[in-house]
Parts: sequence; C-alpha cells; structure tokens
Amino acid sequence: STGSGIADFRTPGKGIWEKVDPFKVTSITAFEENPQRFYHFYRPRIEILSRVSPNPAHKAIARLEEMGYVKYLITQNIDNLHQRAGSKKIIEVHGTLREAICRKCGKMISSELLLKKIEKSEEKVPYCECGGVFKPNVVLFGEMLPNLDNAIYQSMRADLMLNVGSSLQVSPVNMLPQYCLDRGGKLIIVNFMSTHLDYSAEVVVKEDVCDFLPAVAEVLRRK
Repeated sequence: STGSGIADFRTPGKGIWEKVDPFKVTSITAFEENPQRFYHFYRPRIEILSRVSPNPAHKAIARLEEMGYVKYLITQNIDNLHQRAGSKKIIEVHGTLREAICRKCGKMISSELLLKKIEKSEEKVPYCECGGVFKPNVVLFGEMLPNLDNAIYQSMRADLMLNVGSSLQVSPVNMLPQYCLDRGGKLIIVNFMSTHLDYSAEVVVKEDVCDFLPAVAEVLRRK
C-alpha cells in the first residue's frame, strides 16, 4: 500500500524496520511487557488509516476479481484498503487494523473506538472494562497465523499466482508461491526488488504496481 502513502517495512534505506527493531516493539512479548511503548509505535499506524485511500493497484485487483480473473486475494496488508477498493475474497494472513481484541476477555472493538480509548487513557494504553488490554487484531512477531492453512490451500489450487509488491522475505508467507509452483501453477512477480523466486517465475516485472496492474485490467477488460 505504499502507493496510498503507507510506509512499508522492508525497503532498503527507507523501510520501517531500518529504524526500529520489530522484536523490541511489535512482538507479542513486547506488547505484553510494555503496551505503552507498543502503542507509542503503533498508534500513528492506526491513525493514518482514516487519511488514506485505495490506490490504483488496489482498485485494479478488485476489477480483476469482478471480471473473474482473481479467485482469491492473499494479503499481508493490515490496512483494510483492499476491502475499501471492492475486493471480496480476501485472506488476511497478518490480520487487520480494522478491529482490536481484549487479551483477557476476548471482546472486539473497532479501531475508531480503540483510538478513543488510547486518547482517554492517562498511560495511552487502551484498557477493556474487564481490566485487560486491547491489542490490534494483527499478527505480531511470535504469534501464529490463523489464516495460513486457507492461504496454503488456495495457493495449491491456483493455476497462476500473481505476486504483487512483496519482497517475499517474511516467513512462512514467502513460501506460498512455492506451493503454487509445486502443483504445476505459474508465477508472475511484480516488484521493484528481486526475490528468491524470480528464477522460478514465468514473468518478472520491475514496474510500479500502480501503473502496471491498471494497465493489465484495462487490457483484459477489452478482450
């Protein structure tokens, strides 16, 4: 979602993890040990969601789904922009910032209410009525991926997988294209950075996804 103005995590020289050790800030251990420090880092990432919009790549993927070309969208994004663009069949392998869950009682609240609770709290930590702390419903370092099995299943069924804007560095999601390849599927990679699967792809495109995907959608629309 960099085309929408959201910073990515791993781009050399400007990714978020170039400045912050994720295990000290965004691991489940870090959250439990120091939720105040966690929210000092995470709060701006939640707040920005109300100020950004789906970009041309998000919208193109939604159009490709509407035309029947995209059967499932497996995303590491947690920003809800695919849904806002119109995509329906989405597997969010890293969760979502749309909502938060209490670690003690399991109560769910919206991100809007989460921000209000942070603002009202003297510690800037969103507490639940039960005394527990709300955690964004995202997968932190050290947590299991709840939707991974479905992502693997859909990858194995795919005739063609389009890897868009991912450097394929984050395990185990970076192995999903291999499941597709192992079952005889084809792989197309659209990413500025090289990946460990470039040599296995049918096509590697070093273009901006916000330019390339709308062009693909338009060509297919005219067929």
